Order: sequence, then structure tokens, then C-alpha cells
Amino acid sequence: MFRNFRWQIAIWFFALSSVVYITLSLAGGAYFYNSLSNSMDHELKVVGSQIGHAIDLSGSNPTFRDWLREVETEPARSVMAMQLFDSNGKLLEHYGPTGIPRLITNRTEATTGSESYRIFHSKLTHKGSIVGHLQLQLNTAKRAELTKEFLLTMAYMAPFVLLGFGLCGYFVSGMAAKPIELLVSTLQRLVADAGHELNTPASIVQARAQSLERKLSKHGHYENDLKIIANSAERMGYIVKNLMVLAEIDSIGNAGKSARDSIKNKAKTGLQEQIANAVSEFSERFAEKNINLEVTTIEDALAVTDRESLQCILANLLENALKYTEPGGKVTVSCQLSATAAQIKISDSGIGIPADDLSRIYDRFYRVDKSRSRSSGGAGLGLSIVKAIAERDGGSVAVSSTLGKGSEFIVTLPIDKTTLVAQNLHTRF
Repeated sequence: MFRNFRWQIAIWFFALSSVVYITLSLAGGAYFYNSLSNSMDHELKVVGSQIGHAIDLSGSNPTFRDWLREVETEPARSVMAMQLFDSNGKLLEHYGPTGIPRLITNRTEATTGSESYRIFHSKLTHKGSIVGHLQLQLNTAKRAELTKEFLLTMAYMAPFVLLGFGLCGYFVSGMAAKPIELLVSTLQRLVADAGHELNTPASIVQARAQSLERKLSKHGHYENDLKIIANSAERMGYIVKNLMVLAEIDSIGNAGKSARDSIKNKAKTGLQEQIANAVSEFSERFAEKNINLEVTTIEDALAVTDRESLQCILANLLENALKYTEPGGKVTVSCQLSATAAQIKISDSGIGIPADDLSRIYDRFYRVDKSRSRSSGGAGLGLSIVKAIAERDGGSVAVSSTLGKGSEFIVTLPIDKTTLVAQNLHTRF
């Protein structure tokens, strides 16, 4: 349990760290991209302001004045396309790379073919009139290359960073799980110890109440209070027993996989015999409530579980069917084999389970029918025990139900294939 809990924390920490790292990498790439774009815009503006004196505006159209000499003294300017247009947008002169040979006034970036350019545009005025346009264009290939290098660097670093996050997450989850592990272990010991302490007095109270009830009945005295005390003591003993079973299952779960495998490998029990015993034990109670308890196909094999666990599963499912099936109803028990497992099915014609409650019926102390009292509806531990035992022994439990028509519980348990004996029995109880 705690190993799984620790791994769950570590996995969640790793997953969240991965999401954060990827998000920050993409955000960093976007920021780096925008920073390079802003840097290109700044460079274009600086160059544009510096070459204003190199443009002759005195003629009918603007023209570069002595531009070759200017460029020879500052050759770095040749990396960008420099263009002069007349007032109507016609290209007059250009220098440097070809760029995009048209006037662009409404965008800061444009693309032609596979090339993309960052654009700076400035109106040229003479005596208050617009006589032309200056346009500078800078290829964005370097920006794309640098951004790609940044993202590749983050990608190359990702395995090492995420591995570090994973190790930190596993270490931190271990520290976080220790107080929880200590608390739950203490609670488990408390439940187990309390169960042992309460089991004896509950049994004594029940036995004495039943004995006193028999003695009084011999003398013609019938006390309903004694019957209530005996029934309550019996129910308390049943709850204590269930709590002890859950505490034992939890302690085995915390012991690790090797302990569970050791228990499972030693325990094997016959399905046919145990199902017959359980049905025989409950048959009188079903008959008293006028419910038909029927056993159909029972295929025999050795289930990989101990006798007490299988009896606990059967008893809880039969008890559940008895409580939630009305008089005149029917409960059916069957067992069928596959190559590796046995499916024990217990179907009833009871009240059914609402769809909203199906996901919670295995929660401890959860009861579907809230209108029932605790005395008639149980403590809500039976199905939790069934699920815990089945999963501990490598099996599972499933349910299908229709409200008002009944439910069917299917417990799947692994079987010992070396001693598989299949036979069909059709017996009615």
C-alpha cells in the first residue's frame, strides 16, 4: 500500500515537473523569439535613422547620395535590403540583398517563397510633402536558427533535468509518506488490538444473553429485550470480525509483494466444497425470509486462496443478497472455470443499486440504502472485504445491477491449474 502510495506521489511529481519544464521551455522559446524580433526591429530603426543624411530629397524622386562611399565605410549594412520608393510605391533603388521588391507599409514582417523578412518603413518628406519611402528589410533566418538551437538545447537537457526531478520526487515522496505510514500503521494496530479485546466480551454477552433467554423460556417467560441484546451482541461480533479481517488484509498489503505471494502460494481450497458449505449455512435464513436460494452450475477446482478467505467472500456476498432481496425473491449461486481462473457469481432479484452508487459500493462503511438502519442494513464493510480479499489473492470483483430488478456480483479468483477438476452440479437448496 505504502510503496504504491510513494510511487504514486513520485509519478505525479515527475508528471507535473515534466509539464512545467515543457511549458517553461516553450514559453522561454517564445520569449527568446520575441526578444530576437525586437532586437532586429531596433537594428532596423537605428540603421534607418543613421542613413537619413545619405538620401537626396531635393529632386523629383528620392535617391541615395554617394551611397557607395557610405557603405564602404560601414560594410555591416549590406546584410539588410535597403530600398527607395517614390510616393506612388514604385521601386526606385535598392542596395544589399534583394529582399521583397515591393512597398509594405502595414506589416512588420512579410514572407516571399521560403524567405521571411523583418521590415522597417519610413516616409520621406520634403517641404511638408511625401516624396517617397525608405524601406529596410532584414532576413529572419538567423532568428529561426537561434530559436531552434535554444529549443534543441532544452530538449537535450530534458532527460537529465527530468531524471533529477524524478529522483527528487521519489526521495520527497518517501519523506512525505513516512508520517502517513506511521499513522496508518498505528490505526491498524489499534483496530486489530481493539478487535481482539472486543471479540471476547461480545461473544460472552451474546452467549449469556442466549442462555438466559433459554432459561426464562423454560419457565414461560419471554423477554424481547434479551433477544435484542443477543442480536446486538451478535452484530457487534460480526463487525469486530470484519474489522479484524480488514486490518489483517491491510497489514499483509503493507508487507509487500513477497509476503502476499508467500501467503497465496501456500493457500489453496476447493471451490465446490466451500460453496456448498456456505450455501448450507445460509439456507435456513433464506428459507425464513421466503427467498429461494438456488445453486446452478458449480465447476470444481482448487482456488488459490485460503479456506477462511473464500468463506468470508461467500458469506459477505450471501449476506448482502439476503439483506437486499425482498421475500418471494430469488438468489442464484454459480461457479464457472476458465483456463486460469474461476468466476463465482451470486445473482439476486433484490432492490438493485443506483448507477451513481456503483463506484462507491466498495468504500468502507458506505451503504447504498440510506433509509435502512445500521442494524438492518449492515455496517458497510462486507463488499470492502470481498474486494480486498479478491485483489490480495490476485483476483477481482465486478458488479452489474439494474435498479428495482437486482444485482449480480462476479468474483474472479486464480485457480491451481495442475489440480484442475471440472464437473457440473445442478443442485437446489
